[in-house]
Amino acid sequence: MLTKNDFQQIREIVKGEIIPVRKQLNTVEIKVELVNKRVDGLEGKLGEVEKNLERKIMQTQEETIYTLSELINTGYNLHEKRIRKVEEVLQITNPQQ
Repeated sequence: MLTKNDFQQIREIVKGEIIPVRKQLNTVEIKVELVNKRVDGLEGKLGEVEKNLERKIMQTQEETIYTLSELINTGYNLHEKRIRKVEEVLQITNPQQ
């Protein structure tokens, strides 16, 4: 049968084993907190990147539409100019004028 002294010795041994584990656990908790802070920071940055990307996509779409419109208008104007020249050479009157 174990005596009170035996139990105290066992308790001291267990304490001696638990203390390093608690220190390691504290270190792990601190590292987890740092990782969580970094993840939170990355989430914010990711949101900014997403907004910037959406803005750039919209800008690019608008620029593409503008460029296509300019090409179409230029082509139309050149076509109209050619028709006028043909009408002048053939001396055809334009009913729209």
